[in-house]
Amino acid sequence: MGRFDLRSTLIVAAALGAATLALPARLAAQAGPFSDSLMDRVRALARATTGERPRSLHVLKIVESAGPLSNYVAVPDSQRIPSCYSAFQIRWRDRWIVVDAGLDRGALGPTTRAQFFQDRYDRLQLALRDAEHVVLTHEHLDHAGGVERGPYFQQVAAKTLLTEEQLHAFLNPPPRGVTRLSPDSAAAFPVLHYDLLYPLAPGVVLIKAPGHTPGSQFVYVQLQNGRELLILGDLAWQSEGIAGAVQKPETTSRNLGEDRESLQPELDWARRVAARGDIAIVLSHDSRSLDALVHRHVIASDFDLRPR
Repeated sequence: MGRFDLRSTLIVAAALGAATLALPARLAAQAGPFSDSLMDRVRALARATTGERPRSLHVLKIVESAGPLSNYVAVPDSQRIPSCYSAFQIRWRDRWIVVDAGLDRGALGPTTRAQFFQDRYDRLQLALRDAEHVVLTHEHLDHAGGVERGPYFQQVAAKTLLTEEQLHAFLNPPPRGVTRLSPDSAAAFPVLHYDLLYPLAPGVVLIKAPGHTPGSQFVYVQLQNGRELLILGDLAWQSEGIAGAVQKPETTSRNLGEDRESLQPELDWARRVAARGDIAIVLSHDSRSLDALVHRHVIASDFDLRPR
């Protein structure tokens, strides 16, 4: 497979747009984008982008912590559960895409009880530096900080594909959670322009999903062996949120500035996708489900940075 060609994927998206990606305007307005037909459209777009599909998906936990389940999901359950801040590597034979960039130790603050793994962060920085592309599930510091504050900023920014909404948030950040970029720094990033679906590479499709933040997006991955995975970022912090289509605690959600009205149909859709059982759901902060996916050999632990 040659280098990923963004221009060719745009041509594919345009060619498929009227036939497979767009619903009639009135029907789309009634059903919303997160209807039962969405996954069929995602799969069609993933298949239409020709070339070798990725071989594996890898997870790297940069930070590990724990807290009551009720801190993460609006449920009356105080059991203490593990949590993590993670990044992902979509691996081809001789190249990779990194999804999310973690955060550095300084971003955690001096009073944190979370455990930061400097060696893992250093490996993530090498993965970002040598990636074909970098994409962010959203613009919060724990997902974007490794790009903004990392040692290879110029190299990494040049291959980090921001959405228009993410770029706007970095230039005009909300009161909390997002680090401001100067106009000069922001100019280093290429920007993706798409409405709902974007074919990033063979077997990889971005799904625009504003709600947690205005720039949130999901990442669908179809591997060579036919396995399918859906990286949902912070749509939910724990799998209980997906299984019950339950949002985060309302106070937490409001403090984050989430659009709860937009989030609910996305959660409902993710619950239906998960219930089918043929697509692995990947949540950035759910340490338990990530460990279970590794144990089942659905995803791999640690990044593979070996040249091929």
